[in-house]
Amino acid sequence: MKHTITLAIMATVLIGTLRTAAALQPNVIVILGDDMGIDSVSAFNPKMGIKTPAIDRLANEGMSFMDAHSTSGVCSPTRYGLLTGRYNWRSRLKRGIVGKWERPLIADARLTLPEMFREQGYATCMIGKWHLGWHWPKKGGSVTQKIDEIDFTKPINGGPNSHGFDYYFGDDVPNWPPYAWRENELLIGNPTAQMKQGTMVGVSAGPAVADWDFSAVLLEYGKRCAEYVRGRKTKEQPFFLYFPMPSPHTPIAPGGKFKGITGISPYADFLVESDWAVGEIMKALDETGQADNTVVFFTCDNGTSPKANFTQLDAADVHLNANWRGWKADAYEGGHRVPFIVRWPGRIKPGTRSEETIVLTDIMASCAGILDTELSADTAEDSVNLLPVLRGGKMEKPLHDVVIHHSGSGHFAIRKGQWKLLLCRGSGGWSPPREAEAAKQNLPMLQLYDLASDPKESKNLQAKYPDKVKELAADLAKAFRNGRTTPGPRQQNEGWPYVVPKPVLQKFPQLADPKIKS
Repeated sequence: MKHTITLAIMATVLIGTLRTAAALQPNVIVILGDDMGIDSVSAFNPKMGIKTPAIDRLANEGMSFMDAHSTSGVCSPTRYGLLTGRYNWRSRLKRGIVGKWERPLIADARLTLPEMFREQGYATCMIGKWHLGWHWPKKGGSVTQKIDEIDFTKPINGGPNSHGFDYYFGDDVPNWPPYAWRENELLIGNPTAQMKQGTMVGVSAGPAVADWDFSAVLLEYGKRCAEYVRGRKTKEQPFFLYFPMPSPHTPIAPGGKFKGITGISPYADFLVESDWAVGEIMKALDETGQADNTVVFFTCDNGTSPKANFTQLDAADVHLNANWRGWKADAYEGGHRVPFIVRWPGRIKPGTRSEETIVLTDIMASCAGILDTELSADTAEDSVNLLPVLRGGKMEKPLHDVVIHHSGSGHFAIRKGQWKLLLCRGSGGWSPPREAEAAKQNLPMLQLYDLASDPKESKNLQAKYPDKVKELAADLAKAFRNGRTTPGPRQQNEGWPYVVPKPVLQKFPQLADPKIKS
């Protein structure tokens, strides 16, 4: 009996010690804007024309990376990279996004950012836009990708709760059916599942699309994020909160007091509301005394979309694509150069900036560094720990040997120091010239730019520096073959990375799939 009591006391002490150790770990919040290039933050763009005070405050109180990049020019690929520390083109997603009713993109066996936090004793929460696929339950059992076979009354797994989040509230994509909130693995309510000629029809009773208030989405998320932070005030367990905002992506739907707040356009209003949502989280941290023990990351999934209506904004002296060529979906800088700010009071010097070239995959290794835990060799293959820079250290060499960019249509670009090689004739995305038009103009198949002297990518130097082209092509081939861009054993990609145009493969055969004989 005495032995049993002694063991119980020891267990209680151990649990208390573990809780105390966990309490010393900082909370971590990752906020991901949607379709916001670096010029959408007023702290970084003198030509902004409107203010983003909450995001500016993060920049004033933390470190800003001025050469930071999303892993892709579009949405789903970057979300995959952020949560896995791995480039999306190593997965099955070689171009585009995860489509409607599609299965999960993240493999069950792959370690994710929230799983890493949960292994270290953290509470994990996601509020916002998922857009990485689900296991849609089929009537009668199993799963399906056919809309008329889906049973929307059953749990829909394969999403956030299946990949490390204790709690989830959000949506897949706000303007995609089914139009309903999700809490954990269930839809709230029972919405119909099809969209036809602008209205919802189909397999179960529920609201029409008109009943799904797009303008309420961001307001709801901002409120819930703040409530979650406030609810953690008395908890000993540290938390990880992931807030992928749905804004200022389409549908451009500012809500409440933000409708018309700028007098410029609904997009400008929505951008201001996005900044408000960031501010709500910061306010909750301040009011609960948790700010000093919380690391906040703010970044975005890709460059600004042309849906912003640049012409209209320019007329109002709001210039969101004046500093970089291109926009969302492009291999040009405007497609993937994004804001990236990290605030950690007492650990990161306020108001500092770094010119290191980084990528959003780096969040995973950086969080592992914050937790003082090691990542295994078969995880986060393209993730580098930013802590040495964040702590003010002087780097003897760049954090990354290379950073690889990917356009919405799957075209590659590779960055090494000041040099950038694009494996496409045009933008590789949506801005002119698109690939078909560039081909008609007989533009070169490759583009090489010196970003140090030509940040707007206006002078193609591929004919002048063939050795640099050859060097960067070899670096890209190495990244393909090694299955990683960080030191470690070779890893397997899920199929060969594409798109590499055939004329480029003929010139650089090392970029070709070794399983395919020429």
